[in-house]
Amino acid sequence: MKCLILLAALLCAVNVYAAEVEVLHWWTAKGEVEAQGILEDALLEQNIKWNNFAIVGAGGESAVRVLQMRALSGNPPDVAHIKGPDIGEWAKVGMLENIGTIADTSVWPEILPKIVRETVTFDGKYMAVPINIHRVNWLWLNKAIFDELSLPLPTTWEEFFANADKIQAAGYIAIAHGGTAWQDALLFESMALSLLGAEKYKQAFVEYNEAVLTSPEMIYVFEQFKRLHQYTDINMRGKDWYQASQLISNNKAGMQFMGDWAMGMWNTQGKKAMVDYICIDVPESKGLFSYNIDSFVFFEKNGTKNSGETQRSFVNILLSEKFQAEFNLAKGSIPVRRGINMDKFNQCAHKSFTDFNNGQLVPSFTQNLASTSHLQNIISKIISNYFNNPSADAATTVNSLSLAIRAIKN
Repeated sequence: MKCLILLAALLCAVNVYAAEVEVLHWWTAKGEVEAQGILEDALLEQNIKWNNFAIVGAGGESAVRVLQMRALSGNPPDVAHIKGPDIGEWAKVGMLENIGTIADTSVWPEILPKIVRETVTFDGKYMAVPINIHRVNWLWLNKAIFDELSLPLPTTWEEFFANADKIQAAGYIAIAHGGTAWQDALLFESMALSLLGAEKYKQAFVEYNEAVLTSPEMIYVFEQFKRLHQYTDINMRGKDWYQASQLISNNKAGMQFMGDWAMGMWNTQGKKAMVDYICIDVPESKGLFSYNIDSFVFFEKNGTKNSGETQRSFVNILLSEKFQAEFNLAKGSIPVRRGINMDKFNQCAHKSFTDFNNGQLVPSFTQNLASTSHLQNIISKIISNYFNNPSADAATTVNSLSLAIRAIKN
């Protein structure tokens, strides 16, 4: 009997934590899962249990819908992965904690770049905690295929299309592409930033300037964008990004446009930068950096504050030097905190770090950094419908895009 009592006590002790935190996110691919595990382990060291609420698919769109339903029912998670203008949307309805009331943020101007602080600020207050910086406008190359075909690294769109023709003629898929709306839009975003330049990109997709949105230059961007479709694999239609990235891993595809979270996946497979895959600027995009900043928000629960000590520990972990290094090594991103030792990061991460600090920075509209998720989804679907409809007209599409944006913004 005493043994049974002792065993029961031990079992209870194993499952007792100082706190438990439910976290909604959409990190479900290799690399992302490994990075999430690093955060989970860091919380456990503080006796905080991570209650995983992961939503698969749609580049976060599904997760946002689930979060909205939970919030409307009065039962939001403790913490959620929310980015960009969506932070302000949730803050407006009074559901978020002011990070400044949870932890000491007085040091943030010293350790966080200005553009990062601005991304998580609403109404003069920090309403989210930034975690990392992803570069979106990368072009990834399969080194084995490029070596086999003796292809040059493309720096212009003319060189890119010439390479794509040769890769396809050799029996490979030229562009690894998943073919969902947000991935189609990411492909478009990479080309639009290249052809428009930073200023007109921002005028179109951050400021929603109607003259730029409907300009001959924008029509040309859409026309050139449509040319990419012939180099994708129809069998990948509707597949997720990591399934497309696997085509690079398996030497079945020559190139991929994707953010550097793809690098996180390849690294878990033992692939090496500049040995198995090559990272280069999107053609004609040197010095242009489309950024994505992951962040967490903290919800008030039932109108009351959560455990201040638990939240404070969570915030402090996210911006600690140890976590910033380990998490971003796994995620494929670069640290959001200044002063992190980059010695263990590969050449692609070093290039991202250099370009972030020296390039022209623009928020990625496909990653919720330039618009709310609602507007982003509508823009992405218009772009995707055009891309996948052979008879769609570029001039008609830019007008439809402008009208849709105007209807939502007004």
